[in-house]
Amino acid sequence: MLLLEYAVRMVRCTPWLLLAACRPDEVSFPARLAPLEPNRAEWPDAAEEGLAVVSGGDSDLWWAHSRGYVHAPPALVWAALADPAVVVDRREVDVWEVTPDVLDFDRSWLTHHVVEDVLTVDYDLTWAWEVQAGTDALPERVVAQWEKTAGTPFIDVLSGSIVLEGHPDDPSITALSVVEHLKASLRDDETITAYLRDLHASVVAASHGEPLPRW
Repeated sequence: MLLLEYAVRMVRCTPWLLLAACRPDEVSFPARLAPLEPNRAEWPDAAEEGLAVVSGGDSDLWWAHSRGYVHAPPALVWAALADPAVVVDRREVDVWEVTPDVLDFDRSWLTHHVVEDVLTVDYDLTWAWEVQAGTDALPERVVAQWEKTAGTPFIDVLSGSIVLEGHPDDPSITALSVVEHLKASLRDDETITAYLRDLHASVVAASHGEPLPRW
């Protein structure tokens, strides 16, 4: 799925993180980050901070794609997304711990998640971010990828990508394109569709300096 892969060294187990599971030694991302696949969602009306989502798949792999706008310039949206709490699936996850700077990209982190359901499960997601046009202070295009790198066997695949770009006709608007893949017990495309909607709502709130939504 991920082309031009190279292995980058991860943070090893850190006993002072009480919730942390043992980390894998390596994780593979492409040398230049890219969307997992072409986005099938249509762009909504840029006049609204709306979101369009399409989804599908089967028990072998569920997928969801979204495209939407945030009425804030890319620098503010990039700053919002740099907060790991904004991208955590807070509807599903009860507790999380973040280890920053785990990969050699512009920004990266590993988030250890704990979910209290019928059973307590935990898993790690590793995030990598790359400014591909503009600068960190004034980005024009930022691409991220994330994937599950350790944890519960109930999740076989959990990965995704984000593309952040300025609107070509209005520098006060940012376009967000997101792709997510999932293969997990008792979960389907409705799970990741809900996450993509929650993610957009969180990015909008954080970009406007408002508290993150609570679910």
